Amino acid sequence: MEEMAFVGWKAILGVGRVGTNFVGAPSLVFSSLPANKQSTRSIEMAFVGWKAILGVGRVGTNFVGAPSLVFSSLPANKQSTRSIVTKENLRLPENYPEPWPYRDRGYDYSVHCLVDRTMPHFHTNSKLIVVEGNLGAQKSNTAREIADAFGFFYYPEFKMDDILIDRYGNDLRDYYHYFPETFRVPDFNMFYKNPHADVTALMQWRMIHGRFDQYLNALAHIFNTGQGVVLERSPFSDSVFVNAMRSKNYLGPEFFKFYYYARKNIVRTLPFFPHLVVYLDAPAKICLENVKKRGNPDEIECVDEKYLKVIEESYKDVLKEYKRYSRILTYDWTVPGHTDTIVEDIEKLEFDFYEWHSGDIFYQWHQMTDEWAYAGWREYVTSKTKATTDAFAYPKYVLAEVGELYQHTMDMDHVENVMKAVVLKDNKSHGFIRERGDPLKAIWAYRRDQTMAEIWYEYYWREKWYADLYNDMSYFDAKGTTFDPLYVHH
Repeated sequence: MEEMAFVGWKAILGVGRVGTNFVGAPSLVFSSLPANKQSTRSIEMAFVGWKAILGVGRVGTNFVGAPSLVFSSLPANKQSTRSIVTKENLRLPENYPEPWPYRDRGYDYSVHCLVDRTMPHFHTNSKLIVVEGNLGAQKSNTAREIADAFGFFYYPEFKMDDILIDRYGNDLRDYYHYFPETFRVPDFNMFYKNPHADVTALMQWRMIHGRFDQYLNALAHIFNTGQGVVLERSPFSDSVFVNAMRSKNYLGPEFFKFYYYARKNIVRTLPFFPHLVVYLDAPAKICLENVKKRGNPDEIECVDEKYLKVIEESYKDVLKEYKRYSRILTYDWTVPGHTDTIVEDIEKLEFDFYEWHSGDIFYQWHQMTDEWAYAGWREYVTSKTKATTDAFAYPKYVLAEVGELYQHTMDMDHVENVMKAVVLKDNKSHGFIRERGDPLKAIWAYRRDQTMAEIWYEYYWREKWYADLYNDMSYFDAKGTTFDPLYVHH
């Protein structure tokens, strides 16, 4: 490294041109030729020298024996092993950094990279695992046990409760009698009672946004702490439910077409596929039996064998999509097996090796070659601002083409008044209400691309949608004095 740095400095300063001595070691060959007649090799060696000086890559030789840089996207503390290990066998260096408090401080790579570098956080267990399976496949316990075995953070499957209940304990469903029907986003129990309602499409649109946010949360956790994450389902597999709902005519053709148009854009904005997908393959008949055991008559009537069979068939396409970038382990889950078997199989897999000519598996995780690249993606997944804008900022006329998603402007004004007068009982948004116990410091919080009191949010449709809400009513009636409790009856 020192030799290459020396050679690089000489090439940069124009002292001589670069060649090799009789044993093939790099050396300086002085020349009296004008600069425009000297070999461009000096430029190449200058580049190598800069990289060696900055420590971006390591120096090796290419296939013809010339000096070159061999890039590795793996941090130094990650190159000793290529497999995930159980939490008992995980060994971290003594100088391993503390987890970055991204939920409190967010992450701005132009500032925070100076005090907390990203690459040192990564180690052999800094991986993302997604557990997939049909309804009633009994995957939750398996996912939780996998996370516990490897010391990963566990994210249970996204539910509508995650966005319908705010920090103060307000459940929006308790106020739906004030809301216009097009704003009454159903949870699953409401969906099971009336699956043919137009708001079923609105629920599914919220679901993919929630899974999108949760996926970015998982990536943010890995990039900021180094701890691996186990997820139940992901935005990539959300489509299996849309297919099932369409097969039962719970969703109309307009929304179905729009969903797949939007999904292409949503998936494109996700920078990383999971390292591993664990698919628990249970037949539709077995899943139906498990659904019936839950004892919810509305669910049993709504989710029949046809519904589950469409999900089962749709997963074949989803797994093909995963297969390009991720490892896949599939298990016959007709009779649930032992998680220990899955853990042992995961330990045998190699996760930190990538060759460009052997396929695209892990490509996205290995495209980062230096700290600057790691830091840039770290801000992208932590902030979620650019990712959300790129994925969901569709022109209003596109949404207006889908009747099931259409919401009238006057109805939106009324919803804002309901939030001010009834739900929050204040004209300020979440995090800024002193009477609710919000800290005074929230008023002075630094917010980059953020309208909330905090610099980080978990789910957009939990509270941030209201912080972003601004229309004519926000300007002309800031305190919601025109609230009409009988609006929905007019």
